[in-house]
Amino acid sequence: MNERFDVIVSILEMTGTAAFAASGALTAIKRRFDLFGVIIIGVTTAVGGGIMRDIVIGSHPVAAFRDPAAMAAAALVSAVIFIALALKGGFGDKALHLYDIAMLLLDTVGLGIFTVTGITAAMRSGASGNVFLMAFSGVITGVGGGVLRDIFVNKKPEIFVGNIYACASAMGAAAFLLTYGTLSFMPACMISLGVTLSLRLLSVRFGWNLPKICISGRADHQIGNTKNIKENLINKKGA
Repeated sequence: MNERFDVIVSILEMTGTAAFAASGALTAIKRRFDLFGVIIIGVTTAVGGGIMRDIVIGSHPVAAFRDPAAMAAAALVSAVIFIALALKGGFGDKALHLYDIAMLLLDTVGLGIFTVTGITAAMRSGASGNVFLMAFSGVITGVGGGVLRDIFVNKKPEIFVGNIYACASAMGAAAFLLTYGTLSFMPACMISLGVTLSLRLLSVRFGWNLPKICISGRADHQIGNTKNIKENLINKKGA
């Protein structure tokens, strides 16, 4: 990897870090977390996927702790957003109206950028010959932080119930791997980002989803009753 390549990747990583930190901070603020909680959720969203990736590819210590610049930047972005909204008196009606749009854009930008940087991290670790590992590294870097964010704020992870998300990351990773052999890094990167962002935004615009099994109201009620019975039995045994 040449010096120019490293500079480009670093710029992409910091951009993705800021985008994901902002999405995590906004989510935590809407859930009424305090300043510490907002910073923790922002940092977790920004570096969580990278930590998962480094564990998978065997890079130790993980990059987030080897060079804490990304964590510091994520914490700063989260704190600035918290303070700015606190000075404005929190979410007003207009801010709430724009919240979903901001979250979608920030999350989508972070997803696209981290998909590419996840692949480059695997390449740097010596996995250039393993296409599956590179693609998986890109996807887990892209979606990992968002999954942790949603779990921490007690929300169903977007990756499992929302519009096309992980699939958009996977297609972006495939686009990068298919074009990087014949094109230089930046064109391949732009194509990958274009594919990921387009699929994600189009899926939201047109309501594209992966198939789900619908459960009727009666069946859902029976499942709920079964769960309650099990919980009651467990509680009685514990008592």
